Amino acid sequence: MTKEIRKELMEAKKLYKDKNYEEALSIYEKHYNENPEVLNDWDKIFYCWSLYQLYIKDGYDEDKLFESAELVTELINQDDLNEKPVCAYTQSVFKVLDHLYMDKDYYNLLAWLDKIDPKLLDEKRFETEERVYRSKKEKYYDYATKTYFECDEFEKCIETSKEALESLTVFTSNSDVWYNWRIAKSLRELSRSEEAFEYLEKVAKVKKDWFVQKEIAENYYLLGENEKAMDYIGPAVLTRDPSLIKVNLYYLAYKILKDIEPELALKHAELFYAIKLENDKPIPDEIEELDIDEDNLDKRALESELKKYWSEYKFKDQQLQYGTITKIFEHGKSGFITSDSHESLYFNVFEYKGDNLNVGEYVSFYTEKSFDKSKNRESTKAVNIRSAL
Repeated sequence: MTKEIRKELMEAKKLYKDKNYEEALSIYEKHYNENPEVLNDWDKIFYCWSLYQLYIKDGYDEDKLFESAELVTELINQDDLNEKPVCAYTQSVFKVLDHLYMDKDYYNLLAWLDKIDPKLLDEKRFETEERVYRSKKEKYYDYATKTYFECDEFEKCIETSKEALESLTVFTSNSDVWYNWRIAKSLRELSRSEEAFEYLEKVAKVKKDWFVQKEIAENYYLLGENEKAMDYIGPAVLTRDPSLIKVNLYYLAYKILKDIEPELALKHAELFYAIKLENDKPIPDEIEELDIDEDNLDKRALESELKKYWSEYKFKDQQLQYGTITKIFEHGKSGFITSDSHESLYFNVFEYKGDNLNVGEYVSFYTEKSFDKSKNRESTKAVNIRSAL
């Protein structure tokens, strides 16, 4: 290498440090295209950072983003972020991963995920007053497990989700719950529904969402255990989510109930039919063949009737309890009931079936298992609360 070339490369490094990225990049590009051997390891690193600052960081030009990030992966290797604070390789690849994930371009994500070794990622999280941001390592596992599932690579999804659960020491926004969720979903896709229960139970302890209950019910249905499935259909129907997003839950309920309680099954089929009809969506032949009278369908009445049934079913083995409202928090969304047996129970105000709930009111209620996120443990809360006066 001539002194002149070395001088130019030293000048490029100075230009980069002065934030004159374009001129720095032009020098690096010139020598890389003419004679790549003249660039030493540090030259390549500053070449990559120049590409990052100009074309990768903001990623306005998609073609330049991909072209530049690809070149970065050819020029340098991934550093161990547990030993070095930053790495141009890692930063560049993650910008591409972010872009593809936002676009739900899972098949291209597969190739770019292969460019990252998760063992070289750190678990440093960025925190503000408003929120905590995932570490690079956690984000990698979030992207990877979701991508493998969406691309039907279920074995890989299971393997990577288990790896995430074993290797991560902190989990942001219940990410451990979602790894268990993807394992369970993948197992069902592989016709291993019985194995899925181990992971669904972990999810259900923390998340009471309707789709979790539906997943458990569906697994029991696939195993031919319809009566067990009923115990999970009810809580899913009773959530406050709009009926439109739960439409397939009602179809599942029909299939589970049609040989156990045909009349009740038909009610679920009618609600499913009404929602599909209202939103101009295709209806399965199995439902069409029931010859439902669409002119006399009342979606709201059906919803109300089914919620009443499932509420009674849910608490059929419980004795009605009584107590007094002893606290309602300032935000008005929750509070505590002291039962007649002197137990203090948390409740959500939306569980009150009436108007103008006040401290001191005597109420009836049932209980259900919950999960106290602040204490990271299971708890019990009061539900289906009504005035007892």
